[in-house]
Amino acid sequence: MSHRATIIFATAILLFCFRSSSGLTRSFIPVAGATLKAKIESATAAGRTNAPGGRFWVGYQFEARPGVAIDYEVVDDHGGLYISMDGPSLSFDSQYETRELGFFLLFENLRDLFTRAEVYNLKRTHEFSGYPVYWAGRIGNEESLNYLKSVIDAPPLEVNPLADRAAFAIALHDDGQVESILINLIRRPLTEPMRSRAIYWLGYAPESQAKNNFLADIVRDAAEWTEARQQAMAALGLSRAATTLALLQNLYETMTSRELKRRALAGISRNDNRDAAATYLIHVADSEKETELRKSAIAGLGRIAGEKSLGALTNTLDSDPDTEIQKQAVMAISRRARDEAIPILIRTARSHPKMPVRKQAIQMLGQTGDERAVALFKELLSK
Repeated sequence: MSHRATIIFATAILLFCFRSSSGLTRSFIPVAGATLKAKIESATAAGRTNAPGGRFWVGYQFEARPGVAIDYEVVDDHGGLYISMDGPSLSFDSQYETRELGFFLLFENLRDLFTRAEVYNLKRTHEFSGYPVYWAGRIGNEESLNYLKSVIDAPPLEVNPLADRAAFAIALHDDGQVESILINLIRRPLTEPMRSRAIYWLGYAPESQAKNNFLADIVRDAAEWTEARQQAMAALGLSRAATTLALLQNLYETMTSRELKRRALAGISRNDNRDAAATYLIHVADSEKETELRKSAIAGLGRIAGEKSLGALTNTLDSDPDTEIQKQAVMAISRRARDEAIPILIRTARSHPKMPVRKQAIQMLGQTGDERAVALFKELLSK
C-alpha cells in the first residue's frame, strides 16, 4: 500500500469510527428515574446487586459547548493514529470538536462509594475496564451542573479525586453559568489543591474579559499560594484570543518568578495574533538574560507558523554563541512542518560547526521517519 493510500485508509477508518459510533450507548444499561439524582440512586442499587467484580460505572451525557475537543483521535501526516485525552491536551481546534461527551463515575461495592470519575467522548469506543455501565441518558444543564457542584462539595475536598473531574466537566458545559460557578467556587475557602485545580479549569471556560481579569489578579497577588498563581497563569495561557496577548506580555514583564514567566511565554506562543506573538518571542529570545527563559521563547517560536518565526530560529541556529540555545533551536525547528524542518535539519547535521548541535539535529531527524533523513543516515554511515 502506498504512503498516500495509507493516509487515506487511516483517515477513512477514523471517519467511520466517528460516524458509526452513535450506537455505542446501546451496550449501556439504561436506568429509570424522574431526576438525575434518582437515576444515579437506581443505578447504584442495581449495581450493588448485579455488577460482577463489585465495580460498575454510572454515566450520563451533558450538553457540551462547541469549539472544544477531548478524548479524540487524530491521524497524522503519515497515517499514524493518536488519541488525545483530556487535561492539558484538550484542543480548542474546531476540526476536532466533540459535542457528545459523557460524565462517568466508577462505583466500588467494597468501599460503598464512587472512587473515580472521567469525561469521555461518546463517539469513541471505551472498554470501561470490563465493568458494566448504567446509563442515565442525556441530562439538561441545570440538573447536570447542580449535580457536579454537589460532587465538588462532598468531603473531603483535599483528597477527593472526583471533585477535580467534576470541575473539569463543569468547564465543558454549554451554559452561561459556567464562568460564575467556577469563579464562585474559587472564591470560597476551598482547600488546596482543589482550589488551584478549579483555577486551571476556569481557563477552559468560554473567553471573557472578566474571566481573564480575575485570573490575572490571582497571578499578580503575592499573597496567593504559589500553585494557585501558576495555575492561573496556565489558565490565562489557554486563551488564544488576540486581545489576551498584551496581558500575557505585561505579566511576563512584571512577574519575577521564572515559572510564571515560562507559562506566560507558553500562552503567548499559542496566541492567534501569530505575527505579534512571534515578534515578542523573538525579542525575548534575543534580549532575555536567563538561558532557560530564552529556551522557552525559542520553543514557543517552534509552535508559530510563518517565515518570521522560522527565520528567527534559523538565525539562532546558525549564529547564536550559546550551544544550548542552538540545540534548543534545533528542537524547535524539528516541530515545524516537515518540508520546512527536514532540509534545515539535514544541513545542520551535515555541516554545523559544533558537534553537539549536529548530534541534536541527527537525533531529531531520527524521530521523523522521513525518507530524506534515512538517505542522510545511509550517506553518513558509508563514509
